[in-house]
Amino acid sequence: MRGTARRTRIRWAAAAAALVVATLGGRPAEAQVDRRDVPVAAQPQQRFDTGQDVQPIYEGWQRRPDGGITLHFGYLNRNYRERPSAPVGPDNFFAPGDPDRGQPAYFHPRTHRFEFAVDVPGDMGRSFEDGLVWTVRHNGSEQQAVGWLQPEWEIDEDTIIRNTGLGFGRPKEEWHANRPPRVAVAASHAALAVGEPLTLTAVLEDDPLPSPLAPRPPSRRASRPGVPALTPPDGAPEVPDNIPWYVRPRPPRNGLSVHWVVYRGPAGATISPPDYQRSVSEDEAEPAGTQARRYPAAGPRSSVSTATAGDGWTSATFETTVTFRRPGTYVLRARASDGMRISFADVPVAVAEP
Repeated sequence: MRGTARRTRIRWAAAAAALVVATLGGRPAEAQVDRRDVPVAAQPQQRFDTGQDVQPIYEGWQRRPDGGITLHFGYLNRNYRERPSAPVGPDNFFAPGDPDRGQPAYFHPRTHRFEFAVDVPGDMGRSFEDGLVWTVRHNGSEQQAVGWLQPEWEIDEDTIIRNTGLGFGRPKEEWHANRPPRVAVAASHAALAVGEPLTLTAVLEDDPLPSPLAPRPPSRRASRPGVPALTPPDGAPEVPDNIPWYVRPRPPRNGLSVHWVVYRGPAGATISPPDYQRSVSEDEAEPAGTQARRYPAAGPRSSVSTATAGDGWTSATFETTVTFRRPGTYVLRARASDGMRISFADVPVAVAEP
């Protein structure tokens, strides 16, 4: 058995080496092999800060009460730091039909589920060839997602909540009874210059659901005998991180909250506060402290309410400040959460040279 495993490893290594030789044969020495062409078994575990592509993702389809169909999409930016900008056009489009279906044009690192939805007629064809194709080109790679009405890909609210990780700990009957929050947004200026502050206002309204969750107890994993806490001693120097890795903000478990992101634009922006703004003050312990250990530059999440009005559960108002580093046309997106469901609202902004 051991001999068989050894021969298997040798065959994989030989195949990988042959692929490299075949790929580089007759080409300059500086030519590179696309790692996607190398068998996974021959690759080491690697993470790439930059240089990778963006993979559109088809999440599934839903029937609408009016008889129409809604197609859900997300994406995977395979980079851990790079945030590509791909304006709607030759490098970011839908086909057939209108190339602009509300897709993002500024891609934050890693996986983002259920980022947007596309409404199509109820008489859309049921075959793969009738699908709506989202294409994104970046770093010399073209990736696509095909939204079509495969029966196994029909989803409901239960599927969405499970895959966004926001329903854990809630009574199951609330999963379908709870309605997403309603959000209205406004900007202090429709146009401004680089470096000038922009004030965004988000007004949220919601039903009484979901019900409040009890505070999460601290993790006991690090307190078990023989398990190291992985906590640096007092006075230890901080680990330098000149370019902090992106940490996807998550909404608070209780109360209304909002988080602003650049959805379309030539570059990022400085958004303050950078995380979800909560309407209910509450300390939330990390389940196992993994975020703090893995991303020390991320810092703790705020436990203090920043709402300027509302009761925090059925209504809340928030203000956020944004400054831009590069001129261009931007779309800022508000993600409004009630701790279980998320709604979106967009604000266009034109940014000129200073």
